Amino acid sequence: MARIPTPERLPVVLSTEEVALLLAHAPNLKYRAVLSIAYGCGLWVSEVAHLKVADIDSARMLIRVEQGKGRKDRYVMLAPDLLDLLRRWWKERRPQDWLFPGLHLIDF
Repeated sequence: MARIPTPERLPVVLSTEEVALLLAHAPNLKYRAVLSIAYGCGLWVSEVAHLKVADIDSARMLIRVEQGKGRKDRYVMLAPDLLDLLRRWWKERRPQDWLFPGLHLIDF
């Protein structure tokens, strides 16, 4: 049986204003940090949910993603503004092991 090829489409890229509006409507600091790290670093929701505090390397400005896309470990760049946001989140909740404890994927 022959398959009909589906056309490949470019992903939707949000404008700067749209991203700012999305982050402004986040209900609290936790969700603002989750949305910022997902969009800013290009992570999947499951990758963000599995981040640990030890995965943030502020000295080298990197985030270690374990068993991410294709079940491979990788590093992604960490922006200074995002590091400041993550530090505010850490000071507010002081997570011990998981960066976002209690993050349910259904909440999105």
